[in-house]
Amino acid sequence: MTSPSSPVADHRDAMVHRGFLYRDEEEVVDICVPFLREGLAADEAVAVVAATSNIAALRDALGQDAKAVQFEEALSWYQHPVKTIAAYDSFVKAEKPRRVRVIAEPVWQGRTPLEVVEWARYESIVNAAFAHSGARAICCYDRRLLHPEILAYARQTHPEIIDGHGPERSDAYTDPGPFSATCDRRPLPPAPRTAESVPVVSTRLDEVRAFVAERASRHGMGHDALRNLVAAVSEVTATAIRHGEAPARLSTWVHDGDLVCEISGPGHWYPDALWGFTPPADAEPGFGLWGVRMLCDVVQMQADADGTLIRLRTRV
Repeated sequence: MTSPSSPVADHRDAMVHRGFLYRDEEEVVDICVPFLREGLAADEAVAVVAATSNIAALRDALGQDAKAVQFEEALSWYQHPVKTIAAYDSFVKAEKPRRVRVIAEPVWQGRTPLEVVEWARYESIVNAAFAHSGARAICCYDRRLLHPEILAYARQTHPEIIDGHGPERSDAYTDPGPFSATCDRRPLPPAPRTAESVPVVSTRLDEVRAFVAERASRHGMGHDALRNLVAAVSEVTATAIRHGEAPARLSTWVHDGDLVCEISGPGHWYPDALWGFTPPADAEPGFGLWGVRMLCDVVQMQADADGTLIRLRTRV
């Protein structure tokens, strides 16, 4: 079998991002080996980040060619969506002017419903983050194991789908901005009555930091995670003060093993649904929401007529 040409991206600098809904390891070999060898023949940087069984099958099928391919276990690579984007961004930049070609297999099993949404968002954001990188990627989805909702996300987040034939244009594909906005529109449960809170004003950020540190320490959070959370809360509260309207409020509580820090207030103080998911191109005050997302396990944002709300979740 030869590697099929792309019906979507035909410009050298345009990314090709395909979702591959496979049935067994034999199909993985049939689709992925020609794709990988095509990259090796073009002197591209070629990598496989996949499940152990698929790595073994591809190594065997590639034979001597496997020596020129970088192999990584998916479990060690897919631990945090924004950090994974940063890792791929570093890979792409390090290999310039060569193009990169990747077989990728995000980890879905064992995720909470909230984490599933964030990893689906990650798959969508990849289209914006690497739009002009010239990268070629096939993202593998094991249809024997994965819930139909996750397979549906694959069709929404990949411009092209391989499902027994193809690649073909995905009729369900949604651009990253609208897809991310849909993720943010999912209703958030209200803060519990037991939540503790403190007002946020420009002259009292030290009090805000002390408030977060005391609650994180009380719930047994480790030193590094505590330090990261305090830095993230400081950045978001500074943004709320700089771009929002008084009064803002910081609330904390524990939910499903996470310490939740919510900063809310009047005004709209984040620009769009993609904010903080792609590496910042320009310097900005502080380290921005990109840094906040790197420091926390999950960041949730909502804006409506009542104002803006950002929740930072960190595993205790």
